[in-house]
Amino acid sequence: MSSIGDEQVGTKCASESFPPKYWIGRFNEPRKAIGKQMFGTIVAQHEIWRHQNPSRCDNKKFLLYVMLGWANGIGSTLHVATVALRAALDTDRILVLYPTPNHLWMNGSYCKDFNTLDECYFEPFTSCSVYEIFGGKLEACDSIPDIDIWGVNDQSHLKIIKAHVNTIGSYWHMKAGTPYRFHELLLKSGMHEDNWYHWWRAQAVAYFVRPNVRTLHELDSRRQYLFENKSIKAGTISVHIRHNDKWKESPPAADTNYLRLAEEVAKKFPDIVTIRNIFLSTDDADSISFFQNVTLWSNETKWNVVWTNVSHFSDSAINPMQFKNTIGWTEEFLNSLLNLELALECDAFVGIYTSNWNRLIDELRSTIRCKAHLPYVDVFQGWSLSNFDW
Repeated sequence: MSSIGDEQVGTKCASESFPPKYWIGRFNEPRKAIGKQMFGTIVAQHEIWRHQNPSRCDNKKFLLYVMLGWANGIGSTLHVATVALRAALDTDRILVLYPTPNHLWMNGSYCKDFNTLDECYFEPFTSCSVYEIFGGKLEACDSIPDIDIWGVNDQSHLKIIKAHVNTIGSYWHMKAGTPYRFHELLLKSGMHEDNWYHWWRAQAVAYFVRPNVRTLHELDSRRQYLFENKSIKAGTISVHIRHNDKWKESPPAADTNYLRLAEEVAKKFPDIVTIRNIFLSTDDADSISFFQNVTLWSNETKWNVVWTNVSHFSDSAINPMQFKNTIGWTEEFLNSLLNLELALECDAFVGIYTSNWNRLIDELRSTIRCKAHLPYVDVFQGWSLSNFDW
C-alpha cells in the first residue's frame, strides 16, 4: 500500500490529491463546494496508479487482457474489466490491454489510428506498452497461457498470462471479489463485506474512465452542437432511463416511475434540488416524448427537462447493437461519454441499478465527482441500495 496521509482514507473530497490526468480536473464549476468521496478513494486511486505505472517495466509480470468481446455494451465492458484488474493486482501483475483494432468499439474514424480502447478514448491504463513487454514484436494471443481463475496451478514463473472478457467475467467468485491489498483498509470502513465488491468496482471504474485530452476536446465540441453549449444548473436531477431490449434482463420501469421519484427527491432534499430541472439521458425516443409533456404528470409546477440531441430509437424489438451499426460505434461511444459527463454535473440522481450505465453514473459521482453525499434513488430498490447487481 502506498504511503498516504490518514486524512485521505476518509470521505472528505480532496480533488488535488488524485494522481495526474484524472477526470476530476474537468469539473471545476464556480458553484463547486467541498463534497464527499466514497471511503478510501484517494488511497485506492494512488495504489492502482502506482501498480499500473511502475518506474520500469522490464522486471514486471503482466496480465494481458482482451477487453473487448462481441456485442458488449460500454458499461458492461468497463465493469468486467474491473474483474481483470482485480486479478492483476492479486497476482502482482500489471494489466495490459491486447490490441483489438478491428473491434466494433474501435471500428470508426475516431479510433482508426489506435489499437486499444485506452489509446483511443482514455488515458493509458498502464505505462508499460504491450509491444515493450513482448520485446518489440507482438505475439499471437493464442500462444499466451490463460490465467488460472481458480488458482490451482502456480503461474508465478510466467512473465505473461492472458484473460478474455468472455471468460473472466463468467466466474462469480471473481466478480464478487475485492483485491486482497484493500481488505485491511475496508475493515475500517464499516461497510458490510458483501458490498466490498461494489466499492472495488467504483474504484476501478474511476481509474479506467479518464478521458484523454483528445477525447475531452471532442466532448467540448459535441457539447456545443448536441447540447447547445448549455450548462447544467445547480440543483438539477440526473434521470437515466434504459429501456429498449433491457426487458430481456430485468423488468422494465415505466417513465412515470422515474418522474415520481424525481418529485420525491425534490420534496425530500429542497436544499439540494433548488430548481425543478431534470437532465434526461436515454436511448429511448418514447421516454423523451413522455418527458416533453411532464406537466401532465407533475404534482407541482412544470419541470424543465433537457437532453442531448443525439440519435434515439423507440422500437423495443431493435437490438441496440443494430442501432449502433446504423449510427456508428465510435459515434455512440463519444455521445455516451458526453451524456455521462453531463449527468455527473447534476446534484441528485434517479436511475436503475440493473443498468450498467446507471451503475457507472453512481460509481463515478461517488468517486471522482465527490458527490457520494448527494441523493441517489433506484426505481426498484428505492433509497437504500442493497443489491448492487452484477
